[in-house]
Amino acid sequence: MKFIDSHCHLNDKQFQFDLNDVIDRSIDSGVIAMICVGTDIKSSESAIKIAEANDCVFATCGVHPHDAENTESDYLKHLEDFSKHEKVLAVGEMGLDYHYNFSDPKIQKKVLSEQLEMAKSLNLPSIIHNRESDSDLIKIIDEIANYNAVVHCFSSDLEMAKKLLKLGLKLSFTGMVTFVKPLKSIIANIPLNNMMIETDSPYLAPVPYRGKRCEPSYVKTIAEGIASIQNKNVSEVAALTTKTAVNFFNIPIF
Repeated sequence: MKFIDSHCHLNDKQFQFDLNDVIDRSIDSGVIAMICVGTDIKSSESAIKIAEANDCVFATCGVHPHDAENTESDYLKHLEDFSKHEKVLAVGEMGLDYHYNFSDPKIQKKVLSEQLEMAKSLNLPSIIHNRESDSDLIKIIDEIANYNAVVHCFSSDLEMAKKLLKLGLKLSFTGMVTFVKPLKSIIANIPLNNMMIETDSPYLAPVPYRGKRCEPSYVKTIAEGIASIQNKNVSEVAALTTKTAVNFFNIPIF
């Protein structure tokens, strides 16, 4: 079986001492590609460097809602420059987070809109973070008409899932599928071919690794969780989610 970790943070400081071992373990477990995500200018640069050094790692560039207030006036220019790199496959992680509100919601919406517009103009997919901001997110996506996007670490309700899928977006699921009960009813009621799987490493380790640092090799456990919920073989989950990720990100090695 082959898996793609569609969203991980190998550029996080938790991996600074054993990154090569983490990547090797992932390859050994069947992970054929990892999408290392940028959340600000510095981490986007770091993601690109890691991707340059590892054939199976690809990068994204973006500004997370937590960092929206810290953007410099020319941040879009930096992101556009990054996007020209051959291993940068998407713009993001961008989005809205009204749970923590580390950045003012007005600024979050502005920075999200700007990145969605840029991604659309560059014909690159967008990776979206959404927490307790469903209505504003739908409104902005619809206003800009950028539907070439995935809502990563999906944690909203079934109604929101269906709205996003109707617009043409994809949904990505983390290890939360193994310990958050409401997600199970959502996964049971949406098509597998609209899903991707991710670890969001080093966060959200699935059962039985709760409390430990998450890493891309655990993506197989997430696939097993989805397979159990949908009463499918793990091999089918692996095949369909891998196909979706390859097509969505236009991963060039396939």
